[in-house]
Amino acid sequence: MKEKQNKRWGLKILSFLCAFFVWLGVVNVADPVMADTVEVPVEIVNADVLEKNGLTYEIIGKKTTTISYEVKTTNAHRIRPADFRAYADMTDMWSVTGAIPIKIEVLSHGEYLVSNPVSKTSTIKIETEPLQRKRFDLHTTLIGTLGEEYETGEITLSPGYLYVEGPESLIGQISSAGIEISLDGVTADISGVAVPRYYDANGNKIELSSRIESDCESVEYTLQVLKVKNLTLDFEVSGKVADGYRFTGVECDVKSVPVIGLKSVLASLNTITIPAEMLNMDHARTDVVKTIDLTQLLPMGVTLAGTKRHEINVTMTVERLEERIYTVEVNEACYEGERDEYVYKAEPGTVNIRVRALEEELDSLSLDTGDLEIDVSAMAEGLHEADVRLKTELDSAYEVISISSCSIHVARMPDGPGAIETEEENGSSPDVSTVTESGTEAHTSGPAESSASASTGQ
Repeated sequence: MKEKQNKRWGLKILSFLCAFFVWLGVVNVADPVMADTVEVPVEIVNADVLEKNGLTYEIIGKKTTTISYEVKTTNAHRIRPADFRAYADMTDMWSVTGAIPIKIEVLSHGEYLVSNPVSKTSTIKIETEPLQRKRFDLHTTLIGTLGEEYETGEITLSPGYLYVEGPESLIGQISSAGIEISLDGVTADISGVAVPRYYDANGNKIELSSRIESDCESVEYTLQVLKVKNLTLDFEVSGKVADGYRFTGVECDVKSVPVIGLKSVLASLNTITIPAEMLNMDHARTDVVKTIDLTQLLPMGVTLAGTKRHEINVTMTVERLEERIYTVEVNEACYEGERDEYVYKAEPGTVNIRVRALEEELDSLSLDTGDLEIDVSAMAEGLHEADVRLKTELDSAYEVISISSCSIHVARMPDGPGAIETEEENGSSPDVSTVTESGTEAHTSGPAESSASASTGQ
């Protein structure tokens, strides 16, 4: 049974092969014509016609066409898309519709074609718009940061600008152009070459369309790296405030400023001096505020670093002077040059010292008896006008306006030689008015007062 099935399968295969060879023989003898197609890109020629009129174009829809041709069956395998050229001549454009007829040209293997090839799409449509050429100045975007002791200086680009040309709608999308320079790890001047980048109005990078042409493919750059140094500000103040007021100091919202420059220039530079002519305060009664442009004070080759701010505000503070009276007791601690045979008493027992200064300075000042000095060395018995002086000189912050006067009453000591004589003559102890060492007066009533006066007069 199995042998019969195997014989059947063998007969079937043999029949198929016989049929194939019969068909192949018929084809080779008859060689019928067949139709076929290829897809070919459409080439635009004479595009400069539009460019001369300030226009550019874009193909609307498909940019290829399907070419139909006839060929004998035996040669069908020889035909390829590269054998054909499809093109549209811009000079044949229909200005109203923007359509251009598609023409077909056979480049090779034309001898195998039975008839002329035909494009299934008769026209290709284009859209025109104004052609724009625009210049962009190149800017620099710095990526990364330098060390704290360094700052970027002058940047040189070559070229410094470029031109792009293309459809007006696409050129309008470009807001700026520039290059990027990395600062990471940089401590000295650098140079290199970078590819231009293009940005929209929001600063986002955009890629140029293939319809836009640029006349610059690379930009050479050099970047100067400068040393940073902090300079303290020094203020010179001129002028004299109004009478009764005092200049109390300079206040500024900036204590020091960072600058950059060549090392040779910065080596000898430690401060920026604000000259006196910029800080004049003649006749001032209130604070004086001056705005100073620091760029006017920097030497050649030195510029401000790290900030766009170049102006500072300087305030010269002015305060009103106050006056205060200090009442000080006058006693024996004030006397200089005392003699043992006399006693001294001040009339009145206090003096007023008028001092002018700032209020907080007056609050901190205290005067007592030990600060006074009265020279009594040349005073004899009797009443004398005293020259009251301050023993210690006050700080320059204080101005002594006046010291009230007082008189010194000088009397002979009761137990002195004159006083003993008087007692013996009268035969009794006299009633006298004496001045104690503490400076207080002790009164004793009685008729002896005139004797005491007489004794004092001896």
